[in-house]
Amino acid sequence: MIVMKFGGTSLADAERILAAADIVRGRMGRKPVVVVSALAGVTDLLIRAAATATGGPPEATEPILAELIRRHRWAVSGSVRSAAKRHDLDLAVDALFEDLRQRLRSVRVLGEGTPRAADGILATGEILSATIVTAVLADRGLPARALDAREIVITDERHGAASADLAEVEARAAAHVRPVVDAGEVPVLGGFYGATPDGRTTTLGRGGSDTSAALLGCALMASEIEIWTDVDGIMTADPKRVTGARTRACVSFADAAELAFYGAKVLHPASVRVLNTWAPERPGTVVVQDAPPGAPPFAAIASRGGISLVRVSSRTLRIDAAFLAGVAAAIAEDGLPADLAAACETGVGVALPTASVTPSLVERLASRGAVTVAEGQAVVCVVGHGLAGAPETRAKALAAIARHAPEMVVLGGSTGSVAAVFPEPSVGEVLTKLHRTLFEDEEAAA
Repeated sequence: MIVMKFGGTSLADAERILAAADIVRGRMGRKPVVVVSALAGVTDLLIRAAATATGGPPEATEPILAELIRRHRWAVSGSVRSAAKRHDLDLAVDALFEDLRQRLRSVRVLGEGTPRAADGILATGEILSATIVTAVLADRGLPARALDAREIVITDERHGAASADLAEVEARAAAHVRPVVDAGEVPVLGGFYGATPDGRTTTLGRGGSDTSAALLGCALMASEIEIWTDVDGIMTADPKRVTGARTRACVSFADAAELAFYGAKVLHPASVRVLNTWAPERPGTVVVQDAPPGAPPFAAIASRGGISLVRVSSRTLRIDAAFLAGVAAAIAEDGLPADLAAACETGVGVALPTASVTPSLVERLASRGAVTVAEGQAVVCVVGHGLAGAPETRAKALAAIARHAPEMVVLGGSTGSVAAVFPEPSVGEVLTKLHRTLFEDEEAAA
């Protein structure tokens, strides 16, 4: 048995959905379980719809809904050949959009969007995708059956970033998924969402469809988890920003987790093989427990924008345990994860998502010391197992980063990475030159 997860770019339109169906057909002998993301761009549209319903005029959600309906109807019309099946699928999609309208109307009436309400809205993208993909597989002669992830992926009550109950997922997968596979059918589930034990919809956070695939792979003891996306595997850098980026044949779980955290978009930190739906014959990247002997010291470079660098300076020009604890408590009050943090003799620097640096957070931090906020920053992270044990490898990475005048550098939070903060407009050039130094020049010298 294998688990096959198709990301949004692999299901962007009818053509891509049909290509995904062909890939599933080629894996039928391996007993596939299919997990799907929402169609490309749909989650962002749903986020906009929820925000508009909360604070906008009643008619403001209509253009967003119209675009969502257009996208899904176009996918249906171009991928299902049977008129009868297409009619049934249209009815199913209409019902899901009516449910979405009701949820948005409820948010508008209440005047606020709770995390619980947001989860119900955002899960609609994956539910629609699973409904369409199931129908397309059946239309192509594959015995597909849609399953509701809320009956299988049982989570805690942290709406927006729920954690799964692994034991319960294992039991539910055995009861609901395995019998479908044993009957020779293809289970199709939406990723990204689940439910609390009492049935309230939850989501696993952005990128959570990969988490869903990993949960099912573990629960079902699958021989492999495949992540199907729009690149050939895990790349040494974002190929849209670095023309010399190339595919890694193999990376470790530790490196993959670092890359996922710092912005490599092909992977949530729990996958096994990454493949390209546009070129399914290519081998992709295998994710293994440890880097094999002889593996290059650097795995890849990742980046993430939309960052603000917040510096808090002690008024006494020295820091102590109470100062550090106060800064940490002020940030933790909003449940914020710091991308990076570094301390010196007189203060602390913290990289945070710009959207989370609110006036109330700055006010709390100001009670601890003098605060400066530099917006328009980005985090760039060099990842590789060689950083953990080879001083010359660390020195090379640090020297390469230092040439570009970073605002802050952190080495030591993870033994396998070194991260730095740069002004966001310079990131394209920084990535290109770091890649040339750490990958292209290294390979030319080999």
